[in-house]
Amino acid sequence: MNWDAIGAIGEILGALAVVLTLGYLAIQVRQNTHGMKVAAKLEIDKQFTSYTDLLLNDPDLFELQTRGLTGQELSTIDAAKFSLLMQRLTWNFSSMHYQYMTQELSEEDWHESRRLIKWITASGGFRSWWETNQINFSYDFRNYLNQSFKS
Repeated sequence: MNWDAIGAIGEILGALAVVLTLGYLAIQVRQNTHGMKVAAKLEIDKQFTSYTDLLLNDPDLFELQTRGLTGQELSTIDAAKFSLLMQRLTWNFSSMHYQYMTQELSEEDWHESRRLIKWITASGGFRSWWETNQINFSYDFRNYLNQSFKS
């Protein structure tokens, strides 16, 4: 066997190693993408569960949210508390929207999130709050939510 033959075998083995490495990397990327989507879904669930636990553990806060969403008159203190509740909840919604837009959230999971967002944001109390507070959110999310109000 001469040096040319040994060199050719080396090149073939090197090319095979590159192909195998690329295949391995493709599998790893696919698994990582799936893992990121699972993590995004779990984070959304965690955020919303944290919010609902907050309301369930404090009946006065739950009652305040109900009064605020239905547009009932609130005292200055209660209006400030309601605003903070809506801020927290809407940040969760904004996070859901962002994860969907960056394709970290599946279409099916976004469908669940979108239904929840529509349910809360349909209330007159939320819409009144949104009019003065939407500036606190990204342009893309504001645009999404404002467009959803029209449909």
